[in-house]
Amino acid sequence: MKLQLNFIGLLGARGAKLTLGLATMFAYARIFGVSATYDAWVWALGLVNALSMLLFGPITETIRASYASIDQRDGRLAAEQYIATVAVLMIGSAIGVCIVSMLVLPLAATQFVPRQSGQGPSATFFLYALGPSLILSQMVAILTAHLNCRSRVYAPEVAGILGGCVGLVFIVVFPRLPAAWLLIGSYYIGLLAPLAVGASFWPEVIRALSHLEWPIFRHHAREALIFSLPLLLPYGFGQLGGIVERQYALLAGTGALSVLSYAFFARNTVQAVFTAALSALAVPALARSWNTHDTAPFRTTLAHWLHQCLMLATVGMIFLFGLANVVPPLLFGKAITADHQILLAQLLRFYAVAIVAVILYLLGGSALLAARRGKTYATLGAAASLASLLLLVLLFPLIGIAAIPIGVAISHMLAAMLMFRSIDRAEMWRVLGNAALRIAAILVGGSVVQAVGYALPMASGLVLRTTIMGMAALLIAGAWWLVEHQLGRKAAGPTFAV
Repeated sequence: MKLQLNFIGLLGARGAKLTLGLATMFAYARIFGVSATYDAWVWALGLVNALSMLLFGPITETIRASYASIDQRDGRLAAEQYIATVAVLMIGSAIGVCIVSMLVLPLAATQFVPRQSGQGPSATFFLYALGPSLILSQMVAILTAHLNCRSRVYAPEVAGILGGCVGLVFIVVFPRLPAAWLLIGSYYIGLLAPLAVGASFWPEVIRALSHLEWPIFRHHAREALIFSLPLLLPYGFGQLGGIVERQYALLAGTGALSVLSYAFFARNTVQAVFTAALSALAVPALARSWNTHDTAPFRTTLAHWLHQCLMLATVGMIFLFGLANVVPPLLFGKAITADHQILLAQLLRFYAVAIVAVILYLLGGSALLAARRGKTYATLGAAASLASLLLLVLLFPLIGIAAIPIGVAISHMLAAMLMFRSIDRAEMWRVLGNAALRIAAILVGGSVVQAVGYALPMASGLVLRTTIMGMAALLIAGAWWLVEHQLGRKAAGPTFAV
C-alpha cells in the first residue's frame, strides 16, 4: 500500500515544524530550564488554551467536514457562505471572550497557584498578556481551515514554521531579556505568522457576507452550532482533564510542571502532525466517500489512512522510546537534577506508547465526523476524557505524574476501539490487534536501542552515545518500515485490516 503523496507532503511540512519544535524545546530548556517562572508560564498558557479549545475547538474541528458536505450537497457558493458565517461567529465571539477573560482569569492565579511557590505574580502577568491571543488564535484557525478546504494545506504550515523560526531566533539572540518577555514575545511571533499568508481571505469573507442574506446567515450559523454542539461535552472534559493534570504537577513542587511540559512538548508536537493531516486531508476524503447505502468506499479509505498513520507513528515512536534516556542531558546539560532527569525520560517512554492510542482515537473521531455521527463521537470523546481524569485521580497517589500518560493511553485506546466498533462491529478486534502489534514494535525496538546505549562504555561521550543509539534506531525503524509495507500488501478489500 503506497503512501498518499499529499499526506507525505503535509507530514513533511509538519515534520519540519516538529524539528523546529525540538529546537525550541532545546532553547527553552537551556534558557528557562526547570524554574518557577516557566512553571507559571506553562500553567497560564494551559489555562488560556483550555478556554480557547473549550469555546471554539468544537466548531474548528467540524469546519472541514461541514464544508465538504455542504460543497457536495449545495455547491461551492453555499460552502463559501458557510465558512464566512463561521468566521464572523468565531472572531466576534473571541473578542467578547477576550475582554471577559482578561478580567476574570487573573483571579484564578490567586486561587490555584500555591502562595509559597512565589509563582502567583508571574502567573497573573502571563494571564493578562495572553488574553489577546484568544482572538488571534481563532483568526488563524478559521484561515487555516479555509485554505485547507481549498486544498491549500502547505501555506499555513510553512508560515507557521517561519514564524516559529523567528520566535526562536528572538529567544536565542536576546537571552538576557526577562524570561517573561521572551516567552510572551516568541509566542506572539509564532501566532501571528500564519496570518501573513491569508491576506486575500478577509476580502473574500467580506464579499461573501455582503451577498449573504440574514436568513441564510442564520441557517449556516445554526448548522455550524448544531453540528459542533455534541463535541462540547468531550472538549469540556478534555480541557478539564488538562487543567487538573497541570494543577497536580504544580502542587508536586517547583519544577515538576516544567518537566511535565517538556514531555507534553514532545507528545503534543507529534500529535499535532497527525491532527493536521487528518483534519486537512482525511476528513474531507472520508466525507466525500461516505454513502449510507454503500459503505465499502468509506471503509477502504479509512483503512488506507489507518495504515499510513500507524506506519509513520510506529517509526517515529521507536526513536522517542529508544532515545528517551539521552533526551534530558541533551536538553538541559548539567542544569537538571537526577530526579527530574529520570522523571522526564520515564514520561517520554510512556508517551511513545500512548501516542498510538491517541492516533487511533483521532482517526476514529475523524471517521465518525465524516459519517455525520457527531453525537457518537461526542459521547465517546467525553467518556475518554472522563476516564483519563478518573485514572489520574486514582493512580497519582500511587505512581505520581506517570499516571497522566498511562491514563491517556488506556482511556483513548478504549474510546478508539468503541469508535471503530460503532462503524463496523466486526473490525474492532482487528484494529486492536494491529495496534498491539505496533505497540510491541515500539517496545521491542525502543528497548533494543536502549540496550545499545547501556552496552556502550561509561566513558563514551553524550554525543557519541546519542549518535550510535540514533543509528541503531534508524536501522530498526527502517526494518519496521519494510515490515509495514508487507503488511500493507496483504491488506485487501474494504476492511480495516492493515
